[in-house]
Amino acid sequence: MTEIEKLLEMNYEYVCDYLKNKYGNVPKDYFVDKTILLSTPEWARISPFNYQKADRLVYCNLLEHLVLHIKIFEYPYPNKNPMMAVGVGGIFEFIVPELNDIYSGIQYKQPWKQKVIENIISLKTEYFKCIKKIIELNFPYSLLNSFNTKYGLWNNEIYEQLKKLIYFQKKLL
Repeated sequence: MTEIEKLLEMNYEYVCDYLKNKYGNVPKDYFVDKTILLSTPEWARISPFNYQKADRLVYCNLLEHLVLHIKIFEYPYPNKNPMMAVGVGGIFEFIVPELNDIYSGIQYKQPWKQKVIENIISLKTEYFKCIKKIIELNFPYSLLNSFNTKYGLWNNEIYEQLKKLIYFQKKLL
């Protein structure tokens, strides 16, 4: 069983513990100002400040980040806002499109983005296992997103693999 497969079998808390053991603890809070949280002002207004405290954060690669968002959706915090599908926005707006681009062969110029690719490029099979898990959880959004489709840079082979996987998984459910 691969590391990603193991993570997909765990609940959110176990995944966080695993990643803290793997990479170490995050030493500082995400932000120090209560008026700026996580990634966007819209999210900030409806999210508790304690979400960005160091003890609630973990280091991870992009594929592990996808697993975390899957787990957030699968095991939502009991006191979450009932109007929010937690974890979903990160998956469908940011993580999946970027992973689709990476596995389509996109090349970034920024050294830190090249490092992101280097850390996960050999994990394409594990990415498809994450997609399978997303389908099993009945996420209500398309997995066929890419930031680079509009530029004609998305590899059709990846698109077709995803399409077949999605079709096959939905038939099994």
